[in-house]
Amino acid sequence: MVVKRYAIIGPPNVGKSALFYALTGVFVKTANYPGTTLELQKGVVKKGSYSVELVDLPGVFNPDSPIDEDEKLAIKEALEGAYDGVIVVAAPHVLKQGLRLAEIISARRPVILVFNMADLWKPPYTQEELSKLLSVPVVFTSAVTGEGVAQLRELLFKDVPKSSLRLQDLKVPEYAVIKSAILSRPPIALATLLALGVLTTIFLMAVIEGVTPWGGNLPVSLASFFDFLDQHVSQAVMALIGGPAGRFITEALWESVLTLLILSVYVIIAFTLIVLYEDSGLIALLSKSVERRLSYVGIPPRGVVCLFVAASCNVPAAITAKALWGRGSRVLTALLTPYVPCVARLAIFVAVAAAALSRIPYLIPVAVFIPYLISFGFALIASFIYRKALGIKTEAIGIVPPAPLMWPRWYIYFKKVAVSYKEFILKVGPLLSAVIIALWPLRAYGPGGYVEDISQSYLAAIGNAFEPLFKPMGLPWQVVMPLIGGWVFKEVVLGLLEATGGLQIISTLPLSSIMAFLVFTAFYSACIATLSVLYRTVGLKLTALSVVVNLAMAYIAALAVYAALSLVPL
Repeated sequence: MVVKRYAIIGPPNVGKSALFYALTGVFVKTANYPGTTLELQKGVVKKGSYSVELVDLPGVFNPDSPIDEDEKLAIKEALEGAYDGVIVVAAPHVLKQGLRLAEIISARRPVILVFNMADLWKPPYTQEELSKLLSVPVVFTSAVTGEGVAQLRELLFKDVPKSSLRLQDLKVPEYAVIKSAILSRPPIALATLLALGVLTTIFLMAVIEGVTPWGGNLPVSLASFFDFLDQHVSQAVMALIGGPAGRFITEALWESVLTLLILSVYVIIAFTLIVLYEDSGLIALLSKSVERRLSYVGIPPRGVVCLFVAASCNVPAAITAKALWGRGSRVLTALLTPYVPCVARLAIFVAVAAAALSRIPYLIPVAVFIPYLISFGFALIASFIYRKALGIKTEAIGIVPPAPLMWPRWYIYFKKVAVSYKEFILKVGPLLSAVIIALWPLRAYGPGGYVEDISQSYLAAIGNAFEPLFKPMGLPWQVVMPLIGGWVFKEVVLGLLEATGGLQIISTLPLSSIMAFLVFTAFYSACIATLSVLYRTVGLKLTALSVVVNLAMAYIAALAVYAALSLVPL
């Protein structure tokens, strides 16, 4: 039974979410703020038969004049929501903002003031002296070392009286002096971000797909293991059952399970890296250093990390975007995520380029790089369209001092990874499986009934129907149809290309058609898993708009590449 309810609030980058996880343990769930796509995390602190519900509110950096919609919602909820009190978290680098936020809220309801990151810096007072001076309970904590967490947990079960915080007799520095690394310099920060993105992508491509950036294959990879597993399971089922029922089990039910297994590997590895970058303070430091330069070209500063992560897998990037501070950054980042080619698309680039350009191998790395370059250019165009149409601004909201670098607390670190993966399985997994199962009849049946040959199926008929759209690029239906399957899951594109003979056909096409195919594949659509996360982040209308804009831009880009290369004698 919930006996009390507390909100937890503070400026960005104060370790608020880490403290939230340290307090709540495994009792965490997510829910949307009423009437919005903003997700709030809710957790439970238990003591015997009693419990306290904690609600993690968005970060607030401008307490006196909130600029962003998230800030306004957070302050309104803290002041007017049904809470027994509010935990206000401050940190050494944002002392003034944290204390001012506590002062505003304490005028309306009980406040517990928490000085987090106490392992790095403490005020020149004891907890008792500061509590007496400010007239509110004060706790020094460190979510990393666990200092003060037990004391704060006990305080939640006590009656905290309402008392207005007094700052007039307290000298408050703008922020405590914490040495930040050389990484705070913009050129080095940008180079480090790029290196993290590239190395993460190469790591995932090698470990999962077994493909090296130069087109070679590793002897052992997760992809080869999954192929082995798929082959033996499918053979066993077909030997025992066979016929349409056996195909349904292998191509629909088993395929949905296998797809979730493969995607889970991407998601877990990506989340493992994302949370490590975040909890160490590295990402906050790097993105803060380059945010002004990024805003000039229309890239949301607080979303740059998500876009780098999207190069490994769009799904965890879109999930991470939901937690971004600032509605504008959250929406724009989510809408731009599909423009970043993921590892699965990179594997398609490498496989197609290696097969089609074996006669001119020096063009293979160029063919792989060009889709990335064009995707980046069209992402900037899409950003311009979305910003103008939706009135989104990318400039920084307040000047947030860089957070200090630190080691994460591994207990909290793995808990955050587990909660993120759990959200993926519960919210994305069922939809992905349902779509794969629902599309199976298109693959197994055609106008003449049940078919063994996929070229006679309804899926092939749909590919034939779309062929006229791609005729200007010289692409036949055997190459177009696999892209329809890629809308569900990009990993199936190569398999469908092999099933239709498309991979062999591509090798006979001119370079202009090959590059048009690669460029279109780069960002024609996010997979259904990414779109489902996008829907929960930005809503149905903007998700539909994203699909239309993606398709239109990918088609225009592919046509332009085909036309340009057709003029070049090779």
